[in-house]
Amino acid sequence: MLILLGGAMYWSGTGRTSHADFTFINRGDIGTLDPNRMSWMQDIRIGYALWEGLYGLDPQTLEPVPGAADKIELSPDRKTYTFHLRDDGRWSDGSPVTSDDFIFAWTRMLQEPGDYTYLLYYIEGAEEYQKAFAAYSDKRTAAYDAWDAAANDARRQHLTEPPEPDVQPPAIPGGIKASEDKHTLRLTLKHPVAYFPDVCAFPCMFPLNQQSMDKSFDDEARKALRRTGRRTYDARFTRPPNLVTNGPYFLSSWEFKKSLVLKKNPFYWDRAHVHSETIEQVDADDPQWAFLVYDSGSVDWLADITGEIAAELKAKGRPDLRVFPGFGTYFYSVNCLPKLPDGKPNPLADARVRLALAMSLDKKKVVDTITRMDEKPADTYVPPGIFKDYPSPPGIRDDVAAAQKLLADAGYPGGQGFPKLTILFNKESQHGDIAQVVRRQWQQNLGVDFDLEGVEIKLFRTKLHSKSYAIARASWFGDYNDVSTFTDKYLSTSENNDSGWVNKQYDDLLHDAEYDTDPDPTHRLKTLSKAEQILCDEAPIIPIYFYNSAYLFRDNVKGIPLNPRMMVNFKSVYAEKH
Repeated sequence: MLILLGGAMYWSGTGRTSHADFTFINRGDIGTLDPNRMSWMQDIRIGYALWEGLYGLDPQTLEPVPGAADKIELSPDRKTYTFHLRDDGRWSDGSPVTSDDFIFAWTRMLQEPGDYTYLLYYIEGAEEYQKAFAAYSDKRTAAYDAWDAAANDARRQHLTEPPEPDVQPPAIPGGIKASEDKHTLRLTLKHPVAYFPDVCAFPCMFPLNQQSMDKSFDDEARKALRRTGRRTYDARFTRPPNLVTNGPYFLSSWEFKKSLVLKKNPFYWDRAHVHSETIEQVDADDPQWAFLVYDSGSVDWLADITGEIAAELKAKGRPDLRVFPGFGTYFYSVNCLPKLPDGKPNPLADARVRLALAMSLDKKKVVDTITRMDEKPADTYVPPGIFKDYPSPPGIRDDVAAAQKLLADAGYPGGQGFPKLTILFNKESQHGDIAQVVRRQWQQNLGVDFDLEGVEIKLFRTKLHSKSYAIARASWFGDYNDVSTFTDKYLSTSENNDSGWVNKQYDDLLHDAEYDTDPDPTHRLKTLSKAEQILCDEAPIIPIYFYNSAYLFRDNVKGIPLNPRMMVNFKSVYAEKH
């Protein structure tokens, strides 16, 4: 503790001093600043500072408001949006923001799918374009393979080489239209989507500056483009000074494992309302270290606090601790694939085993003894009461006797014959402590034992997303104000479905909800509730608790909303200096 305190004092003294107007510690290290790849909260937070979609976020409510478009029209059938781009919309290099920038970004998202590509499927023809482009790329690659062989034969025989293949890419989705002056975009949806403005504000819909990105387009990328038709960009385009953005800030510096500095975009249309000239994100892997850096007065905002520290501060009545309801759920993700990563049969592929594990946990022990922030134990996946009129399903009941019977029915009476699997978690925060409690309960209640594996966060993300685990700690925070921000994660086609779970009935219900035309909106919500109960019955995840969120900032800090979505519009954030 004294070593850490000394380190924190050194950081705030001669060893490391921030000259930024506002300094904070984010939820974790930045994984990527490529909007195609963003999915973690800390990345998305910075994304909102750097970019602006057709809609932006209201600084307090986080509701969608006009962003890069200043005039937006919606057709009577609520399927066609017409966006008029701002005349004074500029990139951080001073060049104008045009419809081409949005179309380039969206087609790239469909050509090189990321976790949130599916949100573009609401646009007419977008999903079909993604499939057509994949087929085009395969066809072009095969044509060049054949051409290479024929050209090599011709060279050996001193003959004229055959002409290169002429395989053309598909046209852009029919639901995307742009005016000739490149200042108007018209998007036609497959059906009305009430929350589409939220989607338009999300990173998957951010524009991209192709001209700046092409500067990092090297010879290997050009060869790949010629052969496959795919434009593959190196991550260098996300580094300063290469990254060109259209939001209130631009990326000034990014030192790995140290800090990231944002500077006010001098060309941003609303720069008069950008309160801080510079913002610095300080990296702090260790939660205790992060708290001590904050407590030394060296940073203005601590955006992530472990439950252990937060609970102690809460008990002491710290006025700078801000606790508010979360927009997320802490759960265990269960690998549902037939084989484990080592190739052995996966007992967790049996829904009875998964449900037995879920029903045998007393989650109240976790929130009472570890997290201690008045969180509610979770029996469902979607946090109850967050979405108006959404009827939460019964969920998963705690019933050890029923769990033991399910495990026996699956062929493991009293845990006999059950292989020793591993619970994966990242070392930060209290995940290891929670895993110890869960492991002990499974030993006592079911007779099954698990190893524990704690790894650093980046390796954890990779293993979770590639399904290289048996059971892993996980969490999900909603991205927009609709139940589907939770339920869509477990579609069989979702890139975010880290469990590998597939259920046709679940998919069909979500499809029915998406195309629901009933004038009573609760009809759609009831359909989504039925789908959530299927998720609970099949238990590809094991809900543990619903988040309460906590920040640390002093009264001189302004512009940070205590909003369950835990996002921030940085242009309104500042610290009053005394």
